[in-house]
Amino acid sequence: MSVVPPHQTSGPHDLVAASAIIEDIGSMNLGKEMAGFPLMDLPHELVIEIFQFAGVVHGGQANAVCPLFLGKICRSWRAVVFETCKFWQEVNLILNSHCATQIFLLEEWTARAGGLPLSISIVGPKNILKIEASEEDIARLFDLIQDLSPQTHSLALETPVFFYDRWRDRGLANCSWPLLSNLLLSTNMGSSELSDPSHKLDFLSCPVLTSTTIKSFYHFYIFLPWRSLLHICFDSVFCSELYTALKSCPLLQTLEAHGIIEDDNFSASANTIDHHSLNQLTFELDENQDDCGQCCRLLNSLRPPELRTLVLKLALSLPTSGFQFDIYPCISQSGCQLSELTIEGASLEEKVFVDCLRLLPTLHTLQLSEIAWLNAQADFIGLGPTSLSLLMAAGPDGLLMLPNLRALSLMRSSVEFSGELVFELLASRWDKVEGDDGALATLQSVTIIPERGHPSLWEVSKDQDAVLENWRRRGYIVKVQ
Repeated sequence: MSVVPPHQTSGPHDLVAASAIIEDIGSMNLGKEMAGFPLMDLPHELVIEIFQFAGVVHGGQANAVCPLFLGKICRSWRAVVFETCKFWQEVNLILNSHCATQIFLLEEWTARAGGLPLSISIVGPKNILKIEASEEDIARLFDLIQDLSPQTHSLALETPVFFYDRWRDRGLANCSWPLLSNLLLSTNMGSSELSDPSHKLDFLSCPVLTSTTIKSFYHFYIFLPWRSLLHICFDSVFCSELYTALKSCPLLQTLEAHGIIEDDNFSASANTIDHHSLNQLTFELDENQDDCGQCCRLLNSLRPPELRTLVLKLALSLPTSGFQFDIYPCISQSGCQLSELTIEGASLEEKVFVDCLRLLPTLHTLQLSEIAWLNAQADFIGLGPTSLSLLMAAGPDGLLMLPNLRALSLMRSSVEFSGELVFELLASRWDKVEGDDGALATLQSVTIIPERGHPSLWEVSKDQDAVLENWRRRGYIVKVQ
């Protein structure tokens, strides 16, 4: 089981209401109002640049301007828009009850792109494809995908599994994808297993495919050029699938795994995986998982010396029992120098974790949320004042354990230090900055919120509020409560 490659965004142009746009805009009388506006007289080359800047091309959903709308403003703009191929390179089709009309519009839209590379996103809800779409509609959609495959550089498909079942029968197994660099495959509303596992989706012959997202889909149903992939995003994925993918992708730079499910087929054992290109790693357990032993073993099977960002989201709340998560083997044996570390919902041994941080002088962002701390005997304790002092203040020798730390966040975790100590440590960093040039200390953002129900000694007094406000005015970001 497995999602949009980490750097892919949905195409800005939505065909869901394309036909409605044409009808609605047709009732608008903008010609007279716009006729005397100076923009009408601009050279077409400049108008094209303005449209591009406005988001017609590569704009993203937030600020995109539909070319169908611009084509209705006036005759001159219509000529510019409908004659400029690059305005039609991105399209987002969400099938609805008018799917026959939508597929026709998709054909018209992509035809206007000429031979330019296309970014195509197709979302087909199960009830639409099953109930509203006729056999002829589905056949036309498959034929169009096949016809456009030579010029498609980004393809996102989010459909029920029966759509993929028909992939081979409709001839897409033999498609050529010479430009495809970004691929999203997702199933929705139902099974994530193909009816015939032998009819795999074949994308092996994609010479430039580097980014892929596999969502709610067993990835062994998909033939991918694993050895050339640089970016992978999985959603609803087994530990065993992650392990296999990591072993198969020597050039991988970023891996995001959300909804990790532990399974009986996982066997990392003592084997290690050397990954000299991996620089970003995210492990997020499925919310129904109550153990993270396999996830820990998977992490510690990795040797990623170039890893810079590590995000571990293991539970939604503070652990009260169970597995102790240990990232020390991965950090110490790989020699990686993290710049960002995020851990949520884990039980950590305090001393081991602090020893781990000593190995990361390059760390500039540390975020810990819903953390239960343990001592060497695996008893639950709170993060102690000594550990907090090591994180935030210089030692007797004047040296900082984390000299490059810029942002520290301790959220809803068990602690054994007082709010007063936090203020003392912040004052030692922020009230003793040398020089009068207004320069800030390296540590500039601190958020410390203890677990719910902590004793009242964490209440911030009026005097402390005034101190906090003074630090904020000087440019620091601080939240203590």
